[in-house]
Amino acid sequence: MAKADMLSRLVNTLTKAEKRYFRLYTALQQGNKDYVNLFNLMERQAFKNTAAIKEAFQQQYPGSNYEVSGKYLYKILLDCLLHLRLQRDETAILTTGILKSEILFERSLHEDALKQLQRVQHQSAERENNILLLWAKQQEIQLLNQLNFPEITEAELTGKQNNIHEIIQQLEHHHQHISLYEVLRHRLLYQGMARTARHLDALDKLAHEEAGMMTEDTPAIRKTHLLFQAHYALSTGDYPAALQLFHDLEILLETHPYLFEDTPADHLLVVEGILDSLRAGKRYKELHSFLEKVRKFKNEGAYFEVMIQRLLFIYELGSYIDSGNFSAALTLQKQYAGTLQKNMYLLDISKQAEIHLYQALVYLGNDDINRAHNSIDQVLQQSNLYSSLPIYRTFRLVHLLIQYELGNYEYIRYETRAFRRHLQPDSKRSYLLERTVIKFLSGGEVPAVTTLRYGLWKKVNASFDKIRADKYERQQLKLFDFSAWIEAKLKKKPLSEILREKFERDTV
Repeated sequence: MAKADMLSRLVNTLTKAEKRYFRLYTALQQGNKDYVNLFNLMERQAFKNTAAIKEAFQQQYPGSNYEVSGKYLYKILLDCLLHLRLQRDETAILTTGILKSEILFERSLHEDALKQLQRVQHQSAERENNILLLWAKQQEIQLLNQLNFPEITEAELTGKQNNIHEIIQQLEHHHQHISLYEVLRHRLLYQGMARTARHLDALDKLAHEEAGMMTEDTPAIRKTHLLFQAHYALSTGDYPAALQLFHDLEILLETHPYLFEDTPADHLLVVEGILDSLRAGKRYKELHSFLEKVRKFKNEGAYFEVMIQRLLFIYELGSYIDSGNFSAALTLQKQYAGTLQKNMYLLDISKQAEIHLYQALVYLGNDDINRAHNSIDQVLQQSNLYSSLPIYRTFRLVHLLIQYELGNYEYIRYETRAFRRHLQPDSKRSYLLERTVIKFLSGGEVPAVTTLRYGLWKKVNASFDKIRADKYERQQLKLFDFSAWIEAKLKKKPLSEILREKFERDTV
């Protein structure tokens, strides 16, 4: 990303409190304030690109250098954000405590320097922050060494060294534990949920290794263990177990909030895990109740805000799609269009793709096929970015549904041949859902005779019964019920009606 684009993103993601602090900070500065003029310009107006910002700045402030002002503004904004972080972030406060001890020692305030380090050690130990605890203890020995170890015996020195060695071992153990969790999450993100026995076997090996890591049960280790087990349950489609594990994590968050202060993304993973498990289990009343709790979350900045907006949008919209209430879904989509679309660039590509997919499904359910096609194209036109994501296969399937709605049967036959080549031949039943949908679409227009259509539905439904009974296959139906769409075509009923009937029958 170009430096100028980085500046634009930095300005656009500032909170009101951060902007207020910037103004207070710059008011104390002397000299040229061109960078403040640039900030005011970028804050007041929305610009299409960096070139437009530069042009407007040079027109409004002739003689000012945009490049110099932009670079300095970027530096000052980072300084301001750092100063704010040092005032409210406990890890940053502890880090500065170690740096203060160095300053005190350099000025021969040796006793105060050691007391400062002891305070940091105590607070780091309480927060299970072994990295800072290790740094503070190593710093203490380094200072004692420079003072020629005053009033300390060899046994006491050896004890301090052994304690450092124990902390290093704990850090290594925790790193290995976290590494297993990170590998599991990477597989879930880029391979998707287990769809074959081979995939499940690979996950089971990870789970067995992770279980062997549980040699102690501190809150920090328990957090990593619960995160691993919850995502393992999601990967294998065990949603009741996942829900319980994510609830356990929520309790851990309430009793040990410091565990999540340095990793707010983990908090969002817990929230999404609960929502995902509730939706998969068709526990919609609990889902909507939990969404009300999510709405009350404190705004922690632009990124956190758009992440929360995405969760509210995806899971409320998902419940409307599942129930066939596409009119309510469209209303909700319009409601979120401004805030979510404005900051969607802050999300990673998998989350952006997810939003485009849900938008396409809403348009599909409302028979607005052109807009559905446009939403899908947002991703398909950039296949080089999205093709490695598990959700991309769902995009291609929905794309084929849209082409079917448009009557492009020859195009579908061409595309399905390419699609089949990408389906992994792990076994005859691997990716049965995709094969079932493709087989129906390849048949072209549905028969006009009612008995033929119902007979065809009986055969297709038999395949979907196998899919719903298969722990690997049924997970794909969580995103969208493809069987409902085919049933609607063959019975010549609105998709909303079919989904509503299923929703009323299955809702917990």
